[in-house]
Amino acid sequence: MTIQDYEEIRKVAQLYIDGGNGNSSIMKPAFHKNATINGEPIQTLFDYVDKVGETNSRAIVDVLDAVNDIAVIRITMEDWHGQNFVDYHLLRKDETGWKIAAKVFTEIK
Repeated sequence: MTIQDYEEIRKVAQLYIDGGNGNSSIMKPAFHKNATINGEPIQTLFDYVDKVGETNSRAIVDVLDAVNDIAVIRITMEDWHGQNFVDYHLLRKDETGWKIAAKVFTEIK
């Protein structure tokens, strides 16, 4: 992984985090058009974020691995509407840059 890839991956993650705090239009550019969330279409996430509205969650991003045009990141999110989550995102790099292709998550209880 190059430093440039690392920085670009972190920027994509930050779009997701910023948008997740209440405005799906901010996060949409981070996702591939056919992305999924826990196996469902990503539109499910966008609709839910807009429905529940603003929050002030905090997050830590760990870039776990990147090889050529694929990467895996973990995002630990605290206090998203009173809940805590761990997300894993699979990213793919194409001619437009890094995009999240799949997100899976679980609540930390």
